[in-house]
Amino acid sequence: MNPESLSPPARIAIVGAAVVIVLAGIQAATPILGPFLIAVFFAMITAPIMAWLTRRGVPRALAAGMVVTGLAVVLVGTIAFLGMAFTEFLLSLPRYEKALEAQATIIASYGIDTAGIQVWDYIDRGFVIQQAAEIARQVGNIAFDAIIVAIAIGFLLIEAPRFAAALARRLGPESPPYRHLTQSGRFLIEYVVIRTEVNLVTGVGTGLFLALLGVEFAALWGFIAFILSYVPYIGLVVAAIPPTLLALVGFGPSGALAVIVAITLIDAAAENLVFPQITRKGLNLSPFVVIFSVVFWGLVLGAVGVFLAIPLTIAVKLFLESWDETRWLGEMMNAGERQK
Repeated sequence: MNPESLSPPARIAIVGAAVVIVLAGIQAATPILGPFLIAVFFAMITAPIMAWLTRRGVPRALAAGMVVTGLAVVLVGTIAFLGMAFTEFLLSLPRYEKALEAQATIIASYGIDTAGIQVWDYIDRGFVIQQAAEIARQVGNIAFDAIIVAIAIGFLLIEAPRFAAALARRLGPESPPYRHLTQSGRFLIEYVVIRTEVNLVTGVGTGLFLALLGVEFAALWGFIAFILSYVPYIGLVVAAIPPTLLALVGFGPSGALAVIVAITLIDAAAENLVFPQITRKGLNLSPFVVIFSVVFWGLVLGAVGVFLAIPLTIAVKLFLESWDETRWLGEMMNAGERQK
């Protein structure tokens, strides 16, 4: 059957069915795709370091080994830091529970009903231990995935020039598809790197402010803010809950309000001073697309999809803009032109 003979609704139905089948396959392959996508993400972050090393004459294999070793050292250090911090936090929970009960009594004296506030449960020792035990049960799988990811990162960094050369030979170095593909790849890498820089500003700023305020475990909450800021809108709100509760315990409602205001201002400064570098290049997404992408990729890929929702959505957007027939879909995902 000639595709041109089909009516537009029929073509839309066929394309829609194909997309559903592909997404179902992606969801089924999540145990394999998850580590691969994480490897691609870290390869993008470390690509500038790899380029810096190779420009100074370091062989690619050795440079890739140095990058992977550095990532492994950072990972081990992070795990050790989180383990010690969470252990100390668990030991301090009984003290926090008593102080929180006292603060709840003070708040209730103002006529505010605290019985229905479920957020108190998140500082409960049993709840935290249960969550920590669930994470501990996954340590074996995480360790195996980490080895696979490290190997994949090394090969991706080594093989990147060969992949680019093969595409240039196949498509032609001056062909529009090749130029668009390489430009899209650079934009995507730049987005991931700048997003990481923004998160670093947010995490360090949050940790420093909490330390100056006197909130305990400030470094831990700053690190969590750095990680969860990869999840737009939602992540930083979740990251702000524990330090806000501790500030409430230690300094009362005014301390909790100070934490909320400070984290909001730090995030606003980071987003408006650093992140506009990438939005000027046309990679800005509308707020609806951002929220939808987090939910969509979370349903398809689980936790990996939540953290990589925006890079994956930008990749889809750039792909759609590669073809005249689908360019309008990519343009609809933009946040629109800013008013001058």
